[in-house]
Amino acid sequence: MDILRMVEDAMRAARYRQAVLASDAANATSAGFAPKDIALSVQRESGGMRFAAAIRDVPVTGAVATVEYAMGAIAKNAVWYRALAQQTRAILREFRTVAEEARR
Repeated sequence: MDILRMVEDAMRAARYRQAVLASDAANATSAGFAPKDIALSVQRESGGMRFAAAIRDVPVTGAVATVEYAMGAIAKNAVWYRALAQQTRAILREFRTVAEEARR
């Protein structure tokens, strides 16, 4: 697996986690709601690595604790997503440089 595909998989996992956490924050006051989060793992494959996501229960009780957990996790996830986006830009810049040099 090439590096661009690996970063793309990580970004996809971060987007999925963002949706789950946003749902937690939105539904925190709903009766019987149980907050969830995504546990990410890296799986080795013959061609490289792949990100996998599994839903897990969040060990918090009460609406306030759920919202606090979700907001903190959303912020951390946003930082990770931004770093992945910057890495993607850097990889694409390298590809462009190689392509431009190959035309010379």
